[in-house]
Amino acid sequence: MESALAMDTKPDAAGTGDKRKSEQEVESPDAKRFKAAPVDASVLAVLRKQVEYYLSDQNLEYDKFFHEKIGADPEGWLDMSLILSCNKMKAMRASKEHVLEALKDSPVQVKDPEGSVTSVRRPENKKLPELKQRGQQHYQKKKPHAHDGGAIVIVKGIPEDPEKQKWMQAKDTLRTKLPEKVAIMFASSVADKNQCVLAVAPFEGDLQLLDGLELAIGGVTLKTEICYGNDLQEALKLLPKNVRDRRDKQARARQKERQRPIVLANQRFANVGAVRGRIKTILSSRGDGEVLNQEGSDYKLVHAVLMFHPRYEEKVKGMTNIKIDKSEQGDSRCFWIVKEDSCEDFSANKCLNAVEQNPPYVQEEKKKEDKDEKKEDERWQTTQ
Repeated sequence: MESALAMDTKPDAAGTGDKRKSEQEVESPDAKRFKAAPVDASVLAVLRKQVEYYLSDQNLEYDKFFHEKIGADPEGWLDMSLILSCNKMKAMRASKEHVLEALKDSPVQVKDPEGSVTSVRRPENKKLPELKQRGQQHYQKKKPHAHDGGAIVIVKGIPEDPEKQKWMQAKDTLRTKLPEKVAIMFASSVADKNQCVLAVAPFEGDLQLLDGLELAIGGVTLKTEICYGNDLQEALKLLPKNVRDRRDKQARARQKERQRPIVLANQRFANVGAVRGRIKTILSSRGDGEVLNQEGSDYKLVHAVLMFHPRYEEKVKGMTNIKIDKSEQGDSRCFWIVKEDSCEDFSANKCLNAVEQNPPYVQEEKKKEDKDEKKEDERWQTTQ
């Protein structure tokens, strides 16, 4: 799956006096819908998954409360009462007996001595991950349009050079890999970390070409990396003002270009935003478990969007239809690929991001370029 259970909010544990602030919750799959009904296998599966999540690296990296409680026990045990005091567990009306039943085949270890405190522990008392501040986990998030004005790439591990000329070698080597007339707007000197930052003028398919491109520098083969998050912010600080201004201008031009009409499944839309709106309408207008009509325009549009998924061929192998149903990642709804003996969800948002990167524009005669812009492009090309 492409996302996981999120942090839980843990109220005061009975008799402990420990307090913690309320935090945003994302329910485990179907957690809210479970009532005090008889506990069947599906409910036990959800309970098991939730407890395993509480004790996972993914949660404990940011869950200070549980991290400190587990770390305070010499053997890494966590009191079962703290698990049961979590809001998600309360929503499912889980009891100690329910959790013990759910964890029978789980790698989570259980200590349930008679007349003593029942506790759970990470598999084989696994070492706790380093505790991080909330918000750090997304600092490298890849924003779809961060490189509209031209890709910023970094080459790491450049060999030491007494004459400090390796940045020129990196620039010259990269130039041979680029399409004709595409300029390298900037190349930094090789920093103390033995890396070089380069800004490349935008061109069709630039991020795909420049991500992991091999360059021979100083007798070794290195790969370019597209900068994101903190790396991108640090790289942008190195750019001269005229390069930053040029990137901003080219980014605006690309953004304007994206407003051209596109065609998907023989349906015309004003832009990708209009496609997103239509996809949301399809999701909201259908009932849970409803299968789309393969002869209808909605099915054809959803299938056309699905074709932009990076693992399209793998995803559609054995597909018989597409339906709409609850997501396994909470209360949201999503599209599911129906197969003969199974179903698999897919991220429409991931597909639409790919559409946005390579829109199927309506084929129209291009307008003449502005003369000043052409002169500026020619000037940049001749100076590189």
